[in-house]
Amino acid sequence: MRRLQSNIEKLRNRLVSCVGSDAPFCIKKKNDEILVTYIRGFADPDCNIVLISEKSHSLGMNIIEIKHIEEIQPWIQSAA
Repeated sequence: MRRLQSNIEKLRNRLVSCVGSDAPFCIKKKNDEILVTYIRGFADPDCNIVLISEKSHSLGMNIIEIKHIEEIQPWIQSAA
């Protein structure tokens, strides 16, 4: 249980540093789903619900719970 709390705290700290960035981030969820999205902020005062958007200037936002996130990395577009 303590390890889970530590991981959630690390994710919160990482997300705080990503909020409002013009760059997209790659979020790997615990169910192995991958999202490329912009981190917009938090939907709750405890910072457990993250607001995300598909575009950097989008007003429409979705939510994701921190407990469902496994990893957050800057998204690097590969040359195709």
